[in-house]
Amino acid sequence: MLSGRVSSTFAALCLWAASGALASAQVVSVWLTTDDQQTLMAPRPTVSFTPGASSQLPSIFISESQAEQTIEGFGASMTDSAAYLLNEKVPPAALGGVMQSLFSHSQGIGVSFLRNPMGSSDIARPPVYSYDDTSADSTNASLPNFSVTHDTADILPLLLQAKTINPQIKMLGTPWSPPAWMKGNDSMYGGTSATASQLLPAQYTAFANYLVKYVQAYQAAGVPVDYLTIQNEPLNVPTGYPGSSMPATDQLDILKAYVLPALATANINTKILVYDHNWDTPSYPETVFGDATLAASSQIAGVAWHWYGGPPGAMTTLHNLFPQFNQYVTEASGGTWIADEVRTDFEMIIHSMRNWSRSYVKWSLALDQNRGPFIPGGCNDCSGLITVNSSTGAVTNNIDYYTLGHFSKFVLPGAVRVWSNNAPGLISAAFINPLRHSGIAGADRSEARDRPRVLVVYNDSAATQKFQVVSNGTSFQYSLPSYAGATFQWDANLEYSCRPECWTPAIPATAQIQASSYNQLGGYNSAGELQTEPCTDTDNGFDLGYSAPGYWAEYRNIDFGSGVHSVSVRVANGSGSTGTLEFHSGGPTGPLLAQATIPNTGGWQTWQTVTATVSGAAGVQNLFVVFQNGPSSGTGNLNWFQFQ
Repeated sequence: MLSGRVSSTFAALCLWAASGALASAQVVSVWLTTDDQQTLMAPRPTVSFTPGASSQLPSIFISESQAEQTIEGFGASMTDSAAYLLNEKVPPAALGGVMQSLFSHSQGIGVSFLRNPMGSSDIARPPVYSYDDTSADSTNASLPNFSVTHDTADILPLLLQAKTINPQIKMLGTPWSPPAWMKGNDSMYGGTSATASQLLPAQYTAFANYLVKYVQAYQAAGVPVDYLTIQNEPLNVPTGYPGSSMPATDQLDILKAYVLPALATANINTKILVYDHNWDTPSYPETVFGDATLAASSQIAGVAWHWYGGPPGAMTTLHNLFPQFNQYVTEASGGTWIADEVRTDFEMIIHSMRNWSRSYVKWSLALDQNRGPFIPGGCNDCSGLITVNSSTGAVTNNIDYYTLGHFSKFVLPGAVRVWSNNAPGLISAAFINPLRHSGIAGADRSEARDRPRVLVVYNDSAATQKFQVVSNGTSFQYSLPSYAGATFQWDANLEYSCRPECWTPAIPATAQIQASSYNQLGGYNSAGELQTEPCTDTDNGFDLGYSAPGYWAEYRNIDFGSGVHSVSVRVANGSGSTGTLEFHSGGPTGPLLAQATIPNTGGWQTWQTVTATVSGAAGVQNLFVVFQNGPSSGTGNLNWFQFQ
């Protein structure tokens, strides 16, 4: 909450409002999902922007001047099981409507990114299969027996139908295992070790040709493949379903010497995503990109990530290390092990968007009432976007359908994420959609109005939160129930968006500023980099952790007004040692404004508020928060700070 003193920012807004600058109120459409699932992506009464802003409400600010990643899509996987259920169990007369509900932006949730397992995965019907199960091909790298015939029954017809409904769908192909004869254990199942590749070096050429033939076969069937990963979860060696280990050094060699040359020789422009596993091992893609040839390759698009381990902040670390490569979340299953799917989905999708991901892909598009069919030993507790009753063909939308839909329906392919802050108890992600119509006549002002704005806000606290959204000098107010999420959509109001000082808001220093609302991170060294992570302090949200001496976070346009005298800082520290948090103006080594001790609080999520004296802070400044004087293994975690 703001102090009783009205900041110079809000005073300016109020003065501007009094001048009668508002030409027309922007109407904001709202869709809501509540934690009790009684309200599911339901339209709510509209609200409107009004001039100025309140000094008494927590604020979500949007800065359209800081554009981040372009969004490519949200979706799920067209597994063998999903395609079978949709194509063979849903009554033909009903299938068209179900497909519209999945892939149409106007009649459904607009799924726009599909992952396609290449052969059997854990969510598939037995028996296990690949596209070349003829062991005779082990001595013929041209793979004369390669065939995607299996996919022509259910998978390819549905992919074609989906592409017809939504031509912007991006396609990712991923093998869970190479054909058994290419592996040392002569099985498509995993094995016992993740320290060595199970793909035989003698079969690297055949494996590269396997990928090429898959892309060519799908292209010939009318389904272009935009991306490939060469191994699902390469650090996982499942014994109960198809899988294969592939250490980072092996992936580097296979890509560099075999796969990329094979794609180039075949004139295939499908891009490669490396890794395809959890956030907890960013060293894997770092190793692959450590090769100069691969780091410079235009054939590699970025990194594929799964959400089952580690924080999404790993994607920001990779982005800052290798800004030429993009980040993609390619698997994030819901399931019975998740206590609160609504909360988990909103937290993880927003967190991923705030960490440079261009996609968020759930696991199977559809499953039946028994969470199958699945390979014995495969996932028996996963959830799909929809459930298809295998006896009646009736379709039920699962909670995953709605939580993903809050993004996939409204944030269109080609949208750009822009900076927005988090507030006490509230997390957010903001986007500017692409032009509604191509070839619009007129100047930039007309085009700007034709690009809808989308904001997703989730109340991550146990209490109803009343807040305001401030954008381009205007604001609207809203109240979100506890653990509820809402999508807000509106068109640009050009009477305001043309004012440069409103594109980059000044943030009142006397507001509680969440550490996760940084504009930029820096100070990277060999130990890692600052990352946001889920926080268990009051109001939850995300804290800023993984710190070490010299790491810093930048917060732009902090308005100190005529001056402040102290700062309260919410910290946690489980290192056993003390650290220091410094506040600098203008840069990480700029004038020192304050210095706070980070005590040993007894745990990385054991929170304590400390205070420090401030001097020299007045006006609008770029603020740099610098971690110092602690162990390299962790100086402390930061949740929020607030100046008085």
